[in-house]
Amino acid sequence: RRFSPIKNNKNNIKAENRRERSRRSSPIINKSFFFRESFSKLKEKGCMKISPGPLNIYKCDKYMKLVIKIGGSLSMNKDGPKVNYFKKILPILKKIDAKNQLILSIGGGKFVRKYYDVVKKFGIGNDKMEWIAVDMLRANVRFLSFLMNKKPIFSLKELKKNGEGIIGGIKPGRSTDANAAYAAKMIKADMLIKLTNVDGVYDRDPNKFKCAKKIEHLTFRELADYIEEGKPGSYGILDKLAIEIIIKNRIRTIIMNGKNPENILKALKGEKVGTLID
Repeated sequence: RRFSPIKNNKNNIKAENRRERSRRSSPIINKSFFFRESFSKLKEKGCMKISPGPLNIYKCDKYMKLVIKIGGSLSMNKDGPKVNYFKKILPILKKIDAKNQLILSIGGGKFVRKYYDVVKKFGIGNDKMEWIAVDMLRANVRFLSFLMNKKPIFSLKELKKNGEGIIGGIKPGRSTDANAAYAAKMIKADMLIKLTNVDGVYDRDPNKFKCAKKIEHLTFRELADYIEEGKPGSYGILDKLAIEIIIKNRIRTIIMNGKNPENILKALKGEKVGTLID
């Protein structure tokens, strides 16, 4: 770069500093400065070249760290995975995965509960029964990991700040909701989304009371009122450990109906879907 005579160098330095601050604060990203990736990788993240000619300047969609919990009530019947549901949700999840850091968590639903109810007739102790349930949940994890081409996560130690993968059952005494919340904590997620078979959090059980009203928003302090003790498969909207993790780490959470997977995209765009907790 050419500079004017020495007497104007001070002004030139100030001008250069202003230009540098402008570049850093601009939403437009210069590939050569910020990225060491090919254009194909940037395109996968939703980036578009917006500069004419050879200058490589790109504008990118917001990159998010996400954990999405797929409820077993949505995705599993007594015989296993619901084929039609996965046909609907997989394209949505892959679209999200292409542009963001994503961990998925999957529950057990009727598939695990039915097996659990049969096996307990043999008089096996509760601790051993829970290990059987964990192994069945791991089968669901392995199944979804193949569909999404993502790593199965079978230990909390495998969760890393920049990690991705599929998580489910880990060990007795921990629900899949708690494991999803812990994953959100570990990657410092921008959002935790729980997909369930109701439209959000209600002031009472909507399956029992027609007058139940959906709650649009809860603060972390208000969420503490929904802590329930329970056994696996009957924790309520979220189990005690999941709620404690969410509150302690102030994890922005949405609990929503996942029957229409398109609603996930609406939630990520900031549209009002389900119950927001923050």
